[in-house]
Amino acid sequence: MKRTGPRGAALLLEIVVGLLIILFVVLVVGSIFPTSYQGSLQAARMSAAVNLARQVLERQKLASPAIAIGNQTVDSEFLVQGRPAVCRFVYRLDADSAANSDPRLWKVTVQWEHTGKIKEVFLVGAMPGQ
Repeated sequence: MKRTGPRGAALLLEIVVGLLIILFVVLVVGSIFPTSYQGSLQAARMSAAVNLARQVLERQKLASPAIAIGNQTVDSEFLVQGRPAVCRFVYRLDADSAANSDPRLWKVTVQWEHTGKIKEVFLVGAMPGQ
């Protein structure tokens, strides 16, 4: 029988340490993907909320007489990293200035849920007095 000696033990130790480093790198890279998806999902929801607020303000410009609308709910579907996602937005439109001011300011508040927390975006737009 041949003895492995200190060189054989050092080689075995180097192989084990090398495999541990590779395992650590794979785990770190693997943990980045769910975080990346959550960030992309939040960005997509924020973008959809801003677009919804813009649409509401544009619709308000055409409304006659201009009155505030209460809470409305909209379900929106979009793709995030190739996966379909659905989000429920709740919005409301409020006058943000006096009724006789010119221009009249309207504020749209859009809310949605993300990871158990309520997120919201505000958009204010000016419309000429009626």
